[in-house]
Amino acid sequence: MTAPRYSAVVFDFGGVLISPITDRISEVAARHGVSMEELLHVLMGPPDVSTEDHPWHRAERGEIAIDGFQQLVQPWAEEMGIDLTGDEFDIILDGVFRVHDDVVERILELRADGITTALLTNSFVEFRAHLERHVDFSIFDLVIDSSEVGCRKPEPAIYELTTERLGVAPDKILYLDDFMANVVGARAAGWDAIHVTSSTQAIQALNTAIGAPLG
Repeated sequence: MTAPRYSAVVFDFGGVLISPITDRISEVAARHGVSMEELLHVLMGPPDVSTEDHPWHRAERGEIAIDGFQQLVQPWAEEMGIDLTGDEFDIILDGVFRVHDDVVERILELRADGITTALLTNSFVEFRAHLERHVDFSIFDLVIDSSEVGCRKPEPAIYELTTERLGVAPDKILYLDDFMANVVGARAAGWDAIHVTSSTQAIQALNTAIGAPLG
């Protein structure tokens, strides 16, 4: 029997297991009359790099609590000429997300086939329970939460840590993420990676890379 191409498949959370947070940001951006990309930069920081000073990035590394986010991002909003109303984070973080049940089912199939599954997510300490209300984390053999390990995607350290904890060679890891910067970071770490644009596309690309479900 031919050995499987990958020993482990690693999944991002938002945009892969559930509908992307950019959907919520787009709704708020439309209210402000700005693009999703502009508001994303203000509220979540630049998506292609990891900064030391943006509050979202700091919270995802577990350095600060999310309380007071609105005030902390005000300088970023002023720089972009955006007048925040004060409820942006409430709308984005407390919004209802749609679980991609087809992706969850595929994860269960991978585990049944003997492939290690892992979750690699940028998140906040305060947001963990919210995530687990959407998806049962026991479907994963390993969970790496940025707020617990002190580094975030796309910082090289978080991919190195995940590789170490998986205990497999980097070229035996396949990763799925909806943010291109995180995909680039994974590839730089020696992983193969899929840029996710929808749950259907993700499963098709995953099946092509690893093979369709057995049985």
